[in-house]
Amino acid sequence: MGLRCRFAFRLRCRFGCEMLVLLAQTALSNTLADPHSPGLIPLVSFTSSAPKTLLHEWSALNDPVMGGQSTSQVKVTGGVLNFTGYCAIVPSLRAPGFITAVTGKSFWHRETFVDVSSCSGIQITAKDFTAGYKGYRISFGTAKPPGGKFFAQGYKANLSPVVGAFGLMSIPFSNFTDFWDDATGDPIHTCTENPSYCPDSNTLSNMKTMSIWAEGVEGKVHLEVSSIAGYGCNSNVM
Repeated sequence: MGLRCRFAFRLRCRFGCEMLVLLAQTALSNTLADPHSPGLIPLVSFTSSAPKTLLHEWSALNDPVMGGQSTSQVKVTGGVLNFTGYCAIVPSLRAPGFITAVTGKSFWHRETFVDVSSCSGIQITAKDFTAGYKGYRISFGTAKPPGGKFFAQGYKANLSPVVGAFGLMSIPFSNFTDFWDDATGDPIHTCTENPSYCPDSNTLSNMKTMSIWAEGVEGKVHLEVSSIAGYGCNSNVM
């Protein structure tokens, strides 16, 4: 085989293989995020054509409100939430601060969420573009337990997205707690040790607010989220 023929073959193979990989990833993403899968209740979408009950207004909220130096940008584009920025050291604390993509925190606009009180947890389709940033978390609701930290509000759990490709993360509601450290985001008391810290049915019937965090770990942040749904749901309870 001549040099020109070998080059043409490699070129066709390269671009043909890349196209096959792209098509496979798209098909996998669509399969993973299928809202019609049994036991799933769609909760959040970033596609403009989705039902209005799944669409929410998202914005950035960072630690500069506490004297920090972290920065972030939040955009909804191409059917995904794009969350980028840098979680920096808060000088007064000498520890990493936080950045968030948040909905439902506005004084002027309240959000209403789909009822997922019949579900076992939430399922998130997301992709981490960093080398595995370790400070991702997700929270929802406005609950505060007796004796809880002053700035801690809502139920929070760790989030471990797939690196480099869209994939599913299933987080049981038992992983969430409303008794967490407002300086680090780490749980102080867990749902498994005391059910009073577990998400209650009133919150799960309408979360009102949701935040995706990069917190307690210094570093570059780049996360994309394509959908959030309740999983393990009772189809007879709607």
